[in-house]
Amino acid sequence: MRILLIGNFAPPYEEESLCNFTLLNKLKEEKHDCCVINTSINPSKDKGIINTKGFFDFTFKVFRYSWRKDILHIATKAFTRIALLKVLVSILWSKLFFVKPIVTIYSEMFSVFGQLRSKAGGHQTIYLIFSFAKKIIFGDKDTLDITSRYKIKDNFELVPLFIQASEDLSEGELLTLQKLRNKKKVIVFSNMNYPSLLFDILNKMLTEHVDSDIAIVISFSEKLSAKLQHAIEEAGSNLKDNLVFIDSDNVNLMSAALSRADLILRTMSCEGKQFFTDIALITRIPEHHENYVYFPTSLVMLKEGNVSALCAQIFNNLLMEPIKIPYMPRKKDSYEKIKEIYSSK
Repeated sequence: MRILLIGNFAPPYEEESLCNFTLLNKLKEEKHDCCVINTSINPSKDKGIINTKGFFDFTFKVFRYSWRKDILHIATKAFTRIALLKVLVSILWSKLFFVKPIVTIYSEMFSVFGQLRSKAGGHQTIYLIFSFAKKIIFGDKDTLDITSRYKIKDNFELVPLFIQASEDLSEGELLTLQKLRNKKKVIVFSNMNYPSLLFDILNKMLTEHVDSDIAIVISFSEKLSAKLQHAIEEAGSNLKDNLVFIDSDNVNLMSAALSRADLILRTMSCEGKQFFTDIALITRIPEHHENYVYFPTSLVMLKEGNVSALCAQIFNNLLMEPIKIPYMPRKKDSYEKIKEIYSSK
């Protein structure tokens, strides 16, 4: 198949972009012809991925590369107006060239703010997208249920967000992850910056809560910050052997860290831009099954008052107690389900 993939393929890497890469790599393994357009405000460093600068440049490139494709698959958190317009434009071009349009909506933003769209433009845009798209894919059932108010036809699909850790790690990358091997639990703080609610919670956990059997993986929203790393190391001086710092632009290390995580905390973002850093964060509990890591359970936390100490205590309790997630039996894994959607009429 000739496939045009559109989505976030740029650092700082998180579950969304790593899922996009997992899908891309699996399709390439099966010799599908894949063309990739990056929607993030940050440029992708991977050769062959087409970066865009602004909405009009994106529109032109989607028009150009939609030609003679079988599938156009755009993945987005659909939070900003521009993100929604990019989805709509992509679908319109796909219709023009008789290409099958598939949309994946990642739940992080849409499940919270999708119901608050403006009635003057926002609702209409969503209705058009949901009407024209061949399939709308959701990563969790809650988001699918919430979004059902916009449902026009029977084209909704539940396909859990998934990543596959790279097995091709360098000697240096294996050495970086060595601290994770003998720890009972692993917590990942990604998209870390300062000041932020995420940093406040990390600081509280380092100084008051974290057990010596818990490994803490930290990646920053930008290239590794020496000053911020030094401040974290000072706060957790008695837990120096528990701290693992990884670059936010290392796909292999980020996917490996998330594949070993018991709890993931991250600043919210859309197309590479962070939102609500001082009042919100997203929490995910991953599910490990066979070769994939799924993210069926997530929680967006909004701050009201001084809650960093309370949040730190809650997260510590989650790590100390066995995290039991009932496994949801799947007839097909997420990748096989997406391939089935691609080949359906």
